[in-house]
Amino acid sequence: MRSVFVHLIGVTKDAVRDRLSEFADGVDDDWRYPRSSNLHTLEIGFYYDLELESAPGDLEALRVSLGRLPDLIVFANISGRIPGDVEARHFVTFLLRHFCGVAQDDYTPHCWTLAEIESDHQVSGHPFFDYDGWHREKLGA
Repeated sequence: MRSVFVHLIGVTKDAVRDRLSEFADGVDDDWRYPRSSNLHTLEIGFYYDLELESAPGDLEALRVSLGRLPDLIVFANISGRIPGDVEARHFVTFLLRHFCGVAQDDYTPHCWTLAEIESDHQVSGHPFFDYDGWHREKLGA
């Protein structure tokens, strides 16, 4: 399972909940994307364990990029059954177009802005959520 996180500031849970309900099918605070599909690519929800599960360097990267720690974090777990890169980018850009924040993927500690994601900016030679490129690099292919 791969994940992406969207760290938001200046938002309420209700505002984000309303937007997520426009984007994906949801019950309570759990959403599935794409809508009306039996094969969901993304499982979406709120994330609460940032300070418990993050390394100090990761927290500092968020403080620097946001000016403080986020008010709210939304995650998407991406199924390993399919690539999911299009869906993950769509999810992240949807939230960052509506709210102030940054995104992170499983592959770099970089805090990605909307402009960086949309322009295919690269960090260590990879764009946002480049699971395949990182995997090939790790294997030396």
